[in-house]
Amino acid sequence: IAAAFGLSACSNLDHKTAHEVMSISNDRILKEDHSFNITGSSRVYISPLAEAVLADEKVEEKAKTEDAKAKAEDAAASMEATQEEDDPLKQEFSEQEEAEFRNAMLDALPDGTIAQVAINYLDKYPAISSYIERTHLNYEVAVDLSTRQFEMIPELAINNHNEKLSIKLPMKLDAEKWEIYMDPPASAAAIISVYTDEKIGKRLIKEPLKVSLKGSTDLKGVPFDHIAEAAMRAWLSINKSLPADAYVFKEMDEFGKSHKARYRVRYVMKPEYDSVVMKAMAKAFDEELSKLQKTPQPGSTEEEYQKAKEIFSAFSSLSENIQPLNFKRVFGKNPVTDYYLDRKGRMLASRMYLQINGIDKAINIVGDSVYSNYGKPVFKFNPQGKGITWEELKESFDSDKTEED
Repeated sequence: IAAAFGLSACSNLDHKTAHEVMSISNDRILKEDHSFNITGSSRVYISPLAEAVLADEKVEEKAKTEDAKAKAEDAAASMEATQEEDDPLKQEFSEQEEAEFRNAMLDALPDGTIAQVAINYLDKYPAISSYIERTHLNYEVAVDLSTRQFEMIPELAINNHNEKLSIKLPMKLDAEKWEIYMDPPASAAAIISVYTDEKIGKRLIKEPLKVSLKGSTDLKGVPFDHIAEAAMRAWLSINKSLPADAYVFKEMDEFGKSHKARYRVRYVMKPEYDSVVMKAMAKAFDEELSKLQKTPQPGSTEEEYQKAKEIFSAFSSLSENIQPLNFKRVFGKNPVTDYYLDRKGRMLASRMYLQINGIDKAINIVGDSVYSNYGKPVFKFNPQGKGITWEELKESFDSDKTEED
């Protein structure tokens, strides 16, 4: 019937798996959904364990740590013995030896002890708990891949009894010119001005700080545009490397309903995914950059392309040697993110959960993000090329020191 009226029979993604839906959603960012706004807020609070944010997640038995502690002691003793044999100033360890030592230290972390100490402390001082619960970290983001503009405005917001505070730090990346702007709050500008001359001090009142990456002599020949594009494509493709069950559909909740979402997809961040993701990203980055290198960016060099590939490859190798932090063993739960999508896979919102378990209570951290203004993002921080460059700031510091000398 749908075909008879010229309509697509696949007007939604009900026939897709959760993993496929997330892949479609990420692919949309490089096509239809390449510009948007995000508004976010995070909050922290304490609750009884049974009422914690991830109480519905299956609780598994804690791992034993005696063997891990023994390994840590052996690793520490081995490293200490090696240092005694050679001059400590000349002693060097291989990456593998350092990684084994760090991993042993992570294994030795006692299950839940850190979390229990923190929760007991906050539970003992309710005024501190209340203060933290009324302290939020907010942020606003604007993205436009077509014009290569990125903006982020984090905010520390405190709304307490007889006390209100809002500290913002607007930041912008103009990837067309490869310029970074940062507008520090008045308190930071005031502190910086103490160490500068009067001219820069006055400019700090209204002007942001500015860094030009292309203007740096150390970065000449670097294909910034191609590296950024390859990194973006690689990052958006890594979810495809995760196991089929890494994403699961969950029943729609009130948060999703309020944003008119059709699908709620849950992702549990497990330590065993880290190396998979890093390997996949390094491989995808190498492939994407190799494609772009066939038409080299003007002014770039082949050496810089190769350097970029080697750096990403090094990250992948590092992930194989270094054991990721096991949130579940140390804090009691793995971090969880729920994604809320419309019927075509467009991201509408997301919610991140982190639960830190104590004996009877838990610290809950919840971060909400809401996507809007697709195709027409609103940018609030518009420096229009104006700003105090790093060179000007450094020169001001140096001149100030010279005058004092």
